[in-house]
Amino acid sequence: MRKKRNRAQEPEAEKPSLLARAFDMPEGVFSDFSQISLSSNREAVVEGCGGVLEYDSSLIRLNLNQMMVQFTGRNLEIKCMTGESVIVQGFILGIEFIV
Repeated sequence: MRKKRNRAQEPEAEKPSLLARAFDMPEGVFSDFSQISLSSNREAVVEGCGGVLEYDSSLIRLNLNQMMVQFTGRNLEIKCMTGESVIVQGFILGIEFIV
């Protein structure tokens, strides 16, 4: 019987490699990408963040690898910030990618 692998326990370094294999693309293609997960218009989790460029209750601008992402809205706040991820909470009205 084959044992199932728990993908949640896989190291972060292997995730871009898994994506490359899943889409039959060369490894390294997905390594510089950031990921944004939205929960309605109340919360955004940004993985692959390089830092906070601007922070206000109506605007949060974050540095990604090759671009910036800008959240606009009301009562915006950074709820949590780790090495490469940021959680933005509030009433998100817009998301803009700036190249």
